[in-house]
Amino acid sequence: MKGILGNRRRRTTVIGATATAALVAVLLAGALAPAAGRGRHRADHRARAVRVEISNFAFHPRSLRVRRGTKVVFANSDSTAHTATRRGRLNTGRIRPRRSVRMKLRRAGVYAYHCTIHPFMRGKIVVR
Repeated sequence: MKGILGNRRRRTTVIGATATAALVAVLLAGALAPAAGRGRHRADHRARAVRVEISNFAFHPRSLRVRRGTKVVFANSDSTAHTATRRGRLNTGRIRPRRSVRMKLRRAGVYAYHCTIHPFMRGKIVVR
């Protein structure tokens, strides 16, 4: 009987140690992942270009914050033309399907824009 109990204890210890090691690995992976993400974010930020995807008759992301001088690429993935327009400050013109337009936003402010062809499509870029 003592031999059986001893084997159970060893198995329990091995299983416990394995589970602990797995938990530590998961926690470390989670702790390191955001650091890698921040690094990529910095690289994107240095490139100073962001992308607004136009798909399913919507702008993605709908709201965006950028610094002055950032290039914004409006990429149309829909099967119809769209625009991104704000009177006097932002106008991409018609963006044909599977095409994109690049703009550099140099002035600080809030750019609330819409598609003139489909007025229900709205977005906003805050430039600081």
